[in-house]
Amino acid sequence: MKRKLFLGIALSLIILVIALKYYTDYVTNLAVRDYERKYVAEFNDTHLTEAQSEENLNPKFKERLIDKFDKNFYDSIVKVETYNNVLIYSIIVSNKWNYSEASLNVFMALAGLDKKNSSTSLPEIDFLDEESRKMAIHYLEKASDKEHPNAKYILGKYYLEGKYLTKNTTLGNSLLQAAKKLSGGILE
Repeated sequence: MKRKLFLGIALSLIILVIALKYYTDYVTNLAVRDYERKYVAEFNDTHLTEAQSEENLNPKFKERLIDKFDKNFYDSIVKVETYNNVLIYSIIVSNKWNYSEASLNVFMALAGLDKKNSSTSLPEIDFLDEESRKMAIHYLEKASDKEHPNAKYILGKYYLEGKYLTKNTTLGNSLLQAAKKLSGGILE
């Protein structure tokens, strides 16, 4: 009798412990899931609002590229990013600060939309629509006007070939000579 009572109590305690364990796990997991759902929802709402706000520009980028121009900062960004990732900053820097490297980067980003241009010194921009091609040439000319040797080289080749621009051998040769001089003979 005592033995049955003892086994009954022991079994009841084991069942109670197991039930409590499952109950506490359930409650804890439920609480964690609720917290995670709430936290993730709040986090996403906050970041969605930030992304949709006009102040979406990273403050460091805004301060160092838009409010004032930090050439070294811009150059370091371009070295570690792809043209497409810095396109918007290149457009802003080119337009606001008239920096030739940024102007060439806009051209290269547009040309780089076709992956075959990633390994050529003379990008093909036939795939661009007429307006985009005009914009690309505009930024290339802007870089050339600011004495960028690579821009002068590409523009000179385009003039010599009559590609994207009216053929002009004299201007093409002049630009190629200027590119050669500016690059110390590297660009021929």
